[in-house]
Amino acid sequence: MPPTRPNCACTEHDDELADLVVPVTEPGVAPMTVEELVACGALGAGPVKPRDRWWEIFDETDAGPERIGPFHWTLWVGDEARSCYDDAAALSLDQSLLARPGVQLVEWMDREEFLIGAPALCASGILAAAARALADPRVRQR
Repeated sequence: MPPTRPNCACTEHDDELADLVVPVTEPGVAPMTVEELVACGALGAGPVKPRDRWWEIFDETDAGPERIGPFHWTLWVGDEARSCYDDAAALSLDQSLLARPGVQLVEWMDREEFLIGAPALCASGILAAAARALADPRVRQR
C-alpha cells in the first residue's frame, strides 16, 4: 500500500492547492478551483485494484509479454476536469502527469481513468499532481 499523510514524500497536497483555478478549453464554461473539482467528483484518487497493479503487454514478436508496473493509484478525471485539457494539445495530460515529482509511471486506461505508479505519494499528493498537470497551459495549447 502507498503511504498516507504525513508519511509520504509529496511536495504538495490537494488541500494546499484548494484555491488554484484550473483554466478550461471550452468557451462559456467557467473555470473551477481544485477544491471544486474534488468536491464534485471530477478529480479523485484511490488505491489501484490488485488486478491492475501490473500490466502485461503482448506484441507481435515471440519475445513474450512485457510487464509494466507496479501501479499504486487510480486517478479519476471526470467530465468537469475533462474541459481543462485538449486531446490534441502540445503536451498530453498523461505526459504532464508523468512530469510531476514522485510520479514514475502513467497509463491512460480510458477517457477518465489513469493508472499511476507513484510509490511514495499519498492520495492527496496524487490529486495535487493531477491539479498541477491540469493547470499546465501546454495541456490546452495546440
